[in-house]
Amino acid sequence: MKKLLLIALLAAFSLGCAITDYPVIFDTRGADADGVMTGQYDLAYIVTSQVATIWDDGSDELFTLVSQDWKGDQWLKTYNNYDPSGIINFLDQTYCDPTFDSSFCAIATAWNPDLPNAYPHGDQGAGYNNVDDVFDYVLDLNCNGARSLSLLVSYTSRYGECGSSVWADRQGAAYEFSLLEKVNFRGQSVYHIPVDSTVATFTVNGADLPIYGRFNMYMNDKLQVAFPVTPNARYQLNAIDRVIQRDGHFLDVNMTYGSLNANFKVNVTTVQNALDRL
Repeated sequence: MKKLLLIALLAAFSLGCAITDYPVIFDTRGADADGVMTGQYDLAYIVTSQVATIWDDGSDELFTLVSQDWKGDQWLKTYNNYDPSGIINFLDQTYCDPTFDSSFCAIATAWNPDLPNAYPHGDQGAGYNNVDDVFDYVLDLNCNGARSLSLLVSYTSRYGECGSSVWADRQGAAYEFSLLEKVNFRGQSVYHIPVDSTVATFTVNGADLPIYGRFNMYMNDKLQVAFPVTPNARYQLNAIDRVIQRDGHFLDVNMTYGSLNANFKVNVTTVQNALDRL
């Protein structure tokens, strides 16, 4: 649960993320146990923490779909669930295929091959970890939602997919979040996750990254996070842009939140698309 909280924090703080790497999906049930899944995984929804950023012109929820062939090779495509009303209609994670407009173009597309050196014993068949270059994706910044996409994070561990496994202990999450203050947000009782210099720190490539003002996030019992984008985001994005100008797009981020800590290797593609929206 601590890792989920940190991922939610960083994903919201970065104003959007895409999954660019994922393990081979195996069938863990029935006669075909340990067989590579194919048919049921045609653009299947990858279950992760759900984060929506709320802008003046609507809300965005980025999500990634995976398709996999019989060899374990995958395509990972990231789309945006855009709600112009800003109400935030989160996708239903109960079923394999989320309801979304199939005419959408993918913001980010990553080819994720099952590499021979990933085989567990050097035998034929799919490996258990088809990790390749996590930044080998192609962007289409003209796609809906690309204006929120400023940071790409690789997920190398599986939370669960299509209901095949329990991806989160909700009771454990309730305990973790019970340490946070509960407030009323849009008529719901939710957990308030403040992010400012009193509770959080960020270092990028070994240098401190200031936090400009306070960012407020709200998480319900379903682990769905709402992040209103406030005017101070402009200062935060400009600070990240200065780091990019100094160090380049590939960044090593360390984050602490209270007693929790995490490290992420990230690629900040651009922040200008998000700045243009503020």
